[in-house]
Amino acid sequence: MDTPTHGLIGRVIAKTIWPEQSGRGLVNLVTICSVLPDADTLISSDGLDYLRTHRGFTHSFLGVVVGSLLVAGLAKRFGFRNVSFGHLYLVSLLGMVSHIVFDLVTTYGTLILAPFSDYRAAFDLLFIIDPYLDVILIGGLIAGWRVGKQGYRWGGMLLSGYMVLAILVTGLGHVQVRRWAAREGVTVARASVMPSPFSPLHRRGMVESGDKIYLVPLNLFSGAYGTPVAFGSALKDPRLGELWQTRTGEIYAWFTRYPVVQAFPGEEKTALLIQDLQFMVRKEGLGFLGMWAAEAAVNLSPDFFDRRIFYLKVDLNEASGIGDVHYFRGG
Repeated sequence: MDTPTHGLIGRVIAKTIWPEQSGRGLVNLVTICSVLPDADTLISSDGLDYLRTHRGFTHSFLGVVVGSLLVAGLAKRFGFRNVSFGHLYLVSLLGMVSHIVFDLVTTYGTLILAPFSDYRAAFDLLFIIDPYLDVILIGGLIAGWRVGKQGYRWGGMLLSGYMVLAILVTGLGHVQVRRWAAREGVTVARASVMPSPFSPLHRRGMVESGDKIYLVPLNLFSGAYGTPVAFGSALKDPRLGELWQTRTGEIYAWFTRYPVVQAFPGEEKTALLIQDLQFMVRKEGLGFLGMWAAEAAVNLSPDFFDRRIFYLKVDLNEASGIGDVHYFRGG
């Protein structure tokens, strides 16, 4: 989840608990703590280390426990001398836990067990940037400002309802993608259902089968629709075997969930493009709302559907083997 949305979530939750003016300080404390875990972006480099450090220790269970202790201590010393340390700790923990929860519901992956494990947890419920969620949050805060504590409660209820909808759509998506695979005779080695950008009623089914990874557009009401797209699995491509033995390959394989390989645009005979299907914005599966928003984005940025993030460019040598490998965070 993007950092401003975390702040809005923390504030709506806090305002639901402390709607009165007397609770303003605690509301501000929760709001600050709800964005603090993303401070790891300030110390992360643009290289492969970013994949290791972002959503790392500051986003783990241990990290929020320690971080909340530090924040509560500072708050007690400099701003809340009449509030007990235990109360401040729980308030700080509320803000930080809200951040972890709403990162977990996205697809990126969060190292909640760091530093003891590098397991990346992801519930695949919401897209990382969700404008509909932001509208709900801002609307709840405006309603509270205009009509009082009842308005904040409306915001909290809408937030809860939106999350329940996301759970239902994603759960049904798992049923739909399995039905599609059975109908098409595709053997499922692994499958996921991920949110589509700008379209809360649509999902992207991702099915790994042999050396292929299928992108299956899903609709809440009609199930699998359109024409699924098949990509080559980067991990199963015989040309890339040596890559996964290198440090770059090991980190990238650990970070990505559905890495696919294609010819690099403009260098089709000399280079390969490897990227995670979850970060590829494609027209398939966006639905009406998604396409409307995407068209608006294309008007502002004509290369919207060509943008790539967290990808590898693999140069091929004369024998079609691996030459230089370049990692790019975006471009």
